[in-house]
Amino acid sequence: MNKNILNALEYPQNALILFDYFHYSDWTFKVSDLAVDYEVLGTFVDSSTPFIVEYALVKVKSKDDLRGLLKAMVNHRNVLSIDEVKPLNSTYPRLISMVVRGDYADSTRYRAHILGGFEVNYSTSGGVEHWGFLFPSDSLVETFIGIISGNGEVRNVKRMSINTEELVAGMVRNRARLLLTSEEAALLRIAHRRGLFSNPRRVTITELARELGVSESTLSRRLNRAIRKLISIALDDDSPHVMPNMQ
Repeated sequence: MNKNILNALEYPQNALILFDYFHYSDWTFKVSDLAVDYEVLGTFVDSSTPFIVEYALVKVKSKDDLRGLLKAMVNHRNVLSIDEVKPLNSTYPRLISMVVRGDYADSTRYRAHILGGFEVNYSTSGGVEHWGFLFPSDSLVETFIGIISGNGEVRNVKRMSINTEELVAGMVRNRARLLLTSEEAALLRIAHRRGLFSNPRRVTITELARELGVSESTLSRRLNRAIRKLISIALDDDSPHVMPNMQ
């Protein structure tokens, strides 16, 4: 689990900051005229390595928008490489899984990291970055805003004190909505409501399979696949898809 969230969990109440950022020196500001929604599902940040990795889900309206996005990223000094571009559907608007490797220079994420901040969310659209960070104190929030204001404009700042355990639970739920298929989510809800996960169980795999009209082996396989996704979301915060090649 991310080191900074372990540190944050030591403090029952933390400072949560949500804000919009016009990052004038980043590639995100260069694509303000493109129909692109870029949402980061997870990151790899480690001061001992010379790079940061983003695992992103991207929605583009057209082929031209995709070309423009890739061109802006490839030509930007802070993007070291695009390690994966994987289409998830065959028509536009198109959903694409991306793995992007960048350096620490001018990195909002890294600047929060070195101050003990934990990233709650990040997305960008229309040339505006939307960030959420959890910090151990309000003074660190002020320091962070002062640092990043040197490379862009911070707007629409919202601050609040939040219970860390509730925040982590919410993040897990959000990631589950993104990574589980609708069928997997529905199956888990049915199994939960019928008592498959209760102790003692109120229904067996055999009984539930009969109710759903599938074989026991098929139900077990589908449940196992969904549960493995949930475990990876809960325990592998820094890399929900794959870990970067460290060679």
